Amino acid sequence: MRRNILARLILTAVVLILALPIVTTAQDYNRQDYNRYGYDRTDRRDVQQAIRQLDMSSARLENDLNYGRTRRVFGGIFQFRTVDTGAIDQVREFRRAVRDLRMASRGGFALGSSVDEARMVLDRGIQLDRDLRLRTGNGSVDAELAEIRSSLHVIADAYDLRIPY
Repeated sequence: MRRNILARLILTAVVLILALPIVTTAQDYNRQDYNRYGYDRTDRRDVQQAIRQLDMSSARLENDLNYGRTRRVFGGIFQFRTVDTGAIDQVREFRRAVRDLRMASRGGFALGSSVDEARMVLDRGIQLDRDLRLRTGNGSVDAELAEIRSSLHVIADAYDLRIPY
């Protein structure tokens, strides 16, 4: 009798030990964004992060452009500062489009209802990148443009849109 109880106890412990990894991998499998067709799909959290990153990067870009370039004349006695107001206006329009995307997508949760806003953000972002990449020679502006480009690619992947460059 005792052997039978001991055998059942050992058998139950072995089944529990063997079943535990199977249960944990099944839970982990469901949490991943698995795509059976092999495409690189983005997660909702990636879209939320990309929208936040676009807003922050464009704010830093606007500050960098507001600082302007300083040109020294007569051995540094006089300094002239030039600010590109057209570029600042483009960045403000881009930020407005990003905010519209954030509002329309409810922070990245409703992607289906905000395709037009995403297309507008992509168009303005690409135009901004093309214009500012050639206009400025500033390293911080180039770094912000690289971050904007990266976030634009995430948004384009999430909405299944193409970036035309």
